[in-house]
Parts: sequence; C-alpha cells; structure tokens
Amino acid sequence: MRFLSAFTFEKLMHPWALALIGIAVLVLALECTRGAPGAIAISTGQSIARISHTLWARRRGMLRHAPAVLRAVGLALLIIALARPLQGLRPRVERVNVVDIMLCLDVSGSMRAMDFVAAGEPKDRLSVAKDAVRHFIRSRKLRTDDRFGIDRLGLILYAGYAWTQCPLTLDYGVLERELDAAYIDETNPRKNGTAIGSAIGLAVSKLADSEAESKVAIVLTDGRNNRGELDPLTAARIANDYGIRLYTIGAGAGGEVLIPRPGLFGERMVTANIPIDEDMLQHIAEMTGGRYYRAADTESLKQAYEEINQLEATEIEIGESYDYHEGFVPWVIAGAFSLLASIFSRRIWFEPIP
Repeated sequence: MRFLSAFTFEKLMHPWALALIGIAVLVLALECTRGAPGAIAISTGQSIARISHTLWARRRGMLRHAPAVLRAVGLALLIIALARPLQGLRPRVERVNVVDIMLCLDVSGSMRAMDFVAAGEPKDRLSVAKDAVRHFIRSRKLRTDDRFGIDRLGLILYAGYAWTQCPLTLDYGVLERELDAAYIDETNPRKNGTAIGSAIGLAVSKLADSEAESKVAIVLTDGRNNRGELDPLTAARIANDYGIRLYTIGAGAGGEVLIPRPGLFGERMVTANIPIDEDMLQHIAEMTGGRYYRAADTESLKQAYEEINQLEATEIEIGESYDYHEGFVPWVIAGAFSLLASIFSRRIWFEPIP
C-alpha cells in the first residue's frame, strides 16, 4: 500500500496533457491490427527452450500483443507525468494577529485531590487539567491532523518553584509530549507548595520579547500562593507593563476533598481542606485585561479553556499560494520501466527477422 501511495496526487498542474493519452491508445490499436511490413515475427529458440510447447501455443496469441501494450502503458504513464501530479497540496496560511500563549500548570501535591469525575470515574485534578490543556492545544490547530499549530504555545509547570517544561513552539507534537510527562513529585522538598507568582514571573520572562500581536498566560491552580520570592500581584503588574493578559483558573470542588497519601500498606485516602485564593486570582486577571474562571468540575474546567480559546482566537487569511511537492517522479520511473519491458519482451519473445 505504501508503494501505491506514491502514485496518488491531489491535483494535476497541466491536466490538458492527458488528452495525449489518446495518441497512445491510437498507436496501440494500430499495432494490434496490422503487422510490421517486410518482416516476420517468430519466437526465438531461447524462448521455446524455456517455455513448453503446449503453454506457448496456448498463450502466444496473447503474448504477441504484449510489447505493444507495454509500450502504450509506458507512454500513458509518461503523459501523466507530463501533466505534473502534485502531492501534499494545501493552501499556505498567512498568519495575521498571531498569539503567543504560555500555559502555566500547577503540579503541587494538592493536585492529587480526587474531586473530579471523568467518564463516570473519580479522577485527580492534574489528570483532568492535563486533558483540558491537551484539548486546548489541539483546538489551536488549523487542521486536527496537523502536527504544527498557528500560534506559539509553551508550557510552564510549578509547585514550590516554577520551571519551563516546554518553550514557546509551533510544534504541538512536542508540546503534547511534554504535557504528558508532567507529574506530581512529592519526594522533592523544593516542590512542596504553590509558587503562583513565580509561575507568572517566568511566563512574563518568556513572553516579554515576543513580537506577537497578542501575548497571553493561562494560569491554573487549586490553591493559594505560599512559595516563591515573587508575589502574584507584583508579577501581574509586570505582566501588564509588557502587555501580557493573564487568564486564571481556580480548579477544584472546594471544601474537604480526598487526597491519596503513601501509607504503611500502600496509599490511603485522607481528607484535606484546600482553599483557593479566588480574590487574588480574579484581581490579577482583571489587572491585565484577562478573566478569572472557577472550575469546580470537569465540564466547567474544559469550558474555561474553550472560552479562553474563543477569546484569543487568531485571525488568519488563506493566500493564493500553496504548499506542495512534485509527484511526477514515480510516474516517470514506471513509464520508463514499462517502455524498457516493451523493448525486452519484443527481443525475447518475438525477434524480428528481416
């Protein structure tokens, strides 16, 4: 099947050239209806030695036209190559008002809380958040099967401190791979806590020099800032100075939740109360022209990202130019082989004797 895919094409640059196939058909018809003047076509001794007399007698009528058929097929294939098949044809996208977006995802220990439900089963906050972020990434593509997107996206993870999991990139395949690799590391003491201000500050440093028309950071958390040297309000002011909009999402049902903790005989569920600093999240979003979303369940979390996706939609224009690669080479090769087969079959099976 992979071999046959080389002979597929989306468009012919010169489709009028296919009219020449009629000449190949005419040549075939003439060769099949009359013999060569002044020559007698007989089978060579070499062919008779290789093929039994009975088999040759039964098939010689069909083989007599084989050189002409192969020659006509070869000419037809070369004519299709002349029509210039194009593969991978798609409009070239001219980007206008592109957006650079940093996705800031909380991976602190509280994100293990099992207060979300997906597909009828309880899920931890991080798993549901990753699914929502993944859907957001894919929604920024022009086509669902594309690897690359329209806008540059990046991923910042944070707990007790913030780090860049994936820099701004158009390669969404790499971005999704890094998102899948995100996990909660409770064995590292430095990752205890939630450094929201540090995450915003790191996002600002990545977006500050961007030449995009719009610069955005989406910050998801399930708690309050309790780590880091940069407080969220100061970070938000710096973001506003650089023209960066902050969208904040408070994830979690609120109140007492169940969190799996390691125990003597494996994990055990313990109850915990994890308050979300909604006033702070709303304030820093409004300071920069963004919005705050409260996501108490799986559906509202996905809707938050979908609404942000619509608010930060990128305007595009489809130009008159196209991206493609030439697809005529397989047709030329096949046509050349067919013509060579015609010559050799005539020499092997029907050697002309003047």
